[in-house]
Amino acid sequence: MAYEMYKRKMSKTDYLTFWNTDKYDELTEDIKTKIYDKYLLKCLVFERDSYKCQNSLCKTPDSPLTMHHDTWQKDGGKDLPENCVTLCKSCHKGLNRAKLTIVYYDADYLPANIRGKSDKLTKPYEIDWKQIRKEMRTLRKNLKSSRIYLTLKDIAMLMKFLEINFMDGDDD
Repeated sequence: MAYEMYKRKMSKTDYLTFWNTDKYDELTEDIKTKIYDKYLLKCLVFERDSYKCQNSLCKTPDSPLTMHHDTWQKDGGKDLPENCVTLCKSCHKGLNRAKLTIVYYDADYLPANIRGKSDKLTKPYEIDWKQIRKEMRTLRKNLKSSRIYLTLKDIAMLMKFLEINFMDGDDD
C-alpha cells in the first residue's frame, strides 16, 4: 500500500533503520531526533491532507507526494502542520521553479493561512550585465572628463564598499 510508512507511524528506532548504516553512526542524537521529528510531521500532514496533492489544479495526481512549507524555512517558516501542505512532486517542482500556479483546496481541514490560497513564485530578478557595463562605461567617461580616473575594477570595489544592491529594482 502506498505511503504505508507514513500511515503506521514507526518508532524512532524503526524509522532510522532505513538510513544507510555507515552514515547512521556518524549522526548525533540531536540530528537523529530532528530527522525523526520531520518524519512525524510528514505523517501528520499527509494524513490531514488524505495522502493527496492539495493543488486543486493538479494535473499529475499520481506523482509522488512531498511536503511543502508555506513559509519557507529559510524565511523563518517553522516545521509545524499549520505551515505545511501536501503537494505532488510535479506541482512542488513547478511552484519552486516559478512555472506553475498552485491553488489550494478551500477545505476546512487545511490551515487557515493555506486554505483557498493561490501561490505563484516569481522568478528572481535577473541582472542585465550588458546594461550595467554600458552604465559603468558612461560613468568612467564622465569621471574622466572630471579628471578622476577609475578602472572598472575600482568602480566594482567602490560599489561593493557602498553596498549598492542591484536586486532591489529601486531607482531612488
